[in-house]
Amino acid sequence: MSEDKIKLKDSVRLFVSPADNGFACGVIEDEWMYTDEGYFCSVIARGMMKIACDNPQDVFEEGLEGFRLDLEYKKSIENTKSNGSDVLEDSKVINIVPFINKKKLN
Repeated sequence: MSEDKIKLKDSVRLFVSPADNGFACGVIEDEWMYTDEGYFCSVIARGMMKIACDNPQDVFEEGLEGFRLDLEYKKSIENTKSNGSDVLEDSKVINIVPFINKKKLN
């Protein structure tokens, strides 16, 4: 997979939905999840779901922090554009292979 392209059609979909006593979260399964690429995405999604269920207060706080950082990033892009500078796109692509290899060594 090219480093500069994100395949949105090949993605694991997490959902967060209001429920009677709070919120529910889950993963919407797709056949793609059982491919080699899909497996890693599926494992990450399940981990995200587990963290959200085990520590909802921490996930909420991280979400607020994420919104704050998004606003800062948007402001910096606007300032960069107004200064006539080149804008480098912020990529949300994470190379997980080093983390997996480190885990295998331990």
